[in-house]
Amino acid sequence: MTRRVGDASISLDLVGELRGPDVVTLQTMIFQAIIEGLADELVVDLDGVDFLGADGHQVLVSGYVVAAEYGTTYRVINARAQVLATLQANQTADMLADSRDLGALLLAVLSRPASGRA
Repeated sequence: MTRRVGDASISLDLVGELRGPDVVTLQTMIFQAIIEGLADELVVDLDGVDFLGADGHQVLVSGYVVAAEYGTTYRVINARAQVLATLQANQTADMLADSRDLGALLLAVLSRPASGRA
């Protein structure tokens, strides 16, 4: 994981697998950058990520939610292969690509299967 800071933007360049207990470190870095107001924009680059597990996916989505709450632009970029397929299967690829795209957020919410609703 590489952290690049420039102007009011922070880029996290990730490598390897996003699953298991290691994702806690990533979540801490994302939340810290957003909550402490270190960035107007946070970019999470998945170019070097080989595998995205459910817990890694949850961290990316929770980062999106926290960024929206704090008014930080949040983008997850360069997802490929299994990582992109996981984001698409969860209908979050477009939403995570750009937090300023409210249409993608609405589509993700409306596309979710109904669970327990009568």
